[in-house]
Amino acid sequence: MSGLFKTSHPKPYTLNPRRGFSLVETIIYTGLLVLILVAVINMMLLMSHSYNYLKLSRHIQVSAVTALDRMVRDIRNAQSVDVGQSTLGTSPGILTLNTSTVSGTPQTVQFYVSGGGIRVKQDGVDIGPVTLPDVTLTNLVFRQITTGISQAVKIELTLSTGVGPAARSANFYGTAILRDSY
Repeated sequence: MSGLFKTSHPKPYTLNPRRGFSLVETIIYTGLLVLILVAVINMMLLMSHSYNYLKLSRHIQVSAVTALDRMVRDIRNAQSVDVGQSTLGTSPGILTLNTSTVSGTPQTVQFYVSGGGIRVKQDGVDIGPVTLPDVTLTNLVFRQITTGISQAVKIELTLSTGVGPAARSANFYGTAILRDSY
């Protein structure tokens, strides 16, 4: 009777120290590892390219906003455009504005291209650049617009940065009316 109620317990699996992975298992595991590594490396390269693209685009945008803001503000505060000291309608353009200080003292403000960037002079003294050093100006054209009652200046600006496939370029436009001209 004792044999009737005997339960058989499965023998636990023990590793045979002499047995290893088969050649097929090794090839499959190596292939999976290679696929995972290739996917991770591609993802990291894609993230690096995206970061560089965004960084270069941001540098162009910051330079354009800074340059256009400064030029538009000074044009709006100017009494007139000094046509004799300006280069209008061609690139690289030079814009010389006749303005005055808060106290009413006359002064000139000049925007010009030097070293691939836009620079500013006040009364002949170089104030400095208005674009970032790694951004290159490829086109700067000032156009004077004159009507019977007012004057305006249209600005065409092309900035670029980067080299090779990472190179970026963008066009920007702005127009400002001289406040003291009407």
